[in-house]
Amino acid sequence: MDLLEIVGLNVKYYRYLKHWTQEDLSDNCDFKISYISLIERCEANMTLKNIEYLAKILGVSPDKLLVEETAAKAKKLPNRVDLFTN
Repeated sequence: MDLLEIVGLNVKYYRYLKHWTQEDLSDNCDFKISYISLIERCEANMTLKNIEYLAKILGVSPDKLLVEETAAKAKKLPNRVDLFTN
């Protein structure tokens, strides 16, 4: 996995842990839903400032968004947050 994919999948993973939709995440930060979608599809080349900002919103340290093992877990998540179960 490359870093874009790792970060994007980790954003999705931590968003799911909060049981937030992309819209919920957007409502809690300054990013539009379309940008969050780009991040989670691994198509947004984020700045370190944006990684730090999203980590804060998600309640994790920025280094958590760079962990490949967590990103691998995110690949197994359903497409919709309302289908998520612990």
